[in-house]
Amino acid sequence: MAKTDNITHYVCDRCAADAYLAANSAASADWREVERYDQYGSRASRLLCKACTDAYKQLAAKQDAEFQQFMAKKE
Repeated sequence: MAKTDNITHYVCDRCAADAYLAANSAASADWREVERYDQYGSRASRLLCKACTDAYKQLAAKQDAEFQQFMAKKE
């Protein structure tokens, strides 16, 4: 029976995908912790799998563009 030490259990905070990965595993690089501040300045930190990270990047890019547009308009 094989034994692997230093295993981390990853669980996506968005879709609940999970994986048990060794610390030196290439697949562990697919998991990202992202931080976001809400409108009240409260910080939220979430762990995302690769698929959810890709979706988050699209959302963040859209929000970045909207923020730049907001800053460019003086009302």
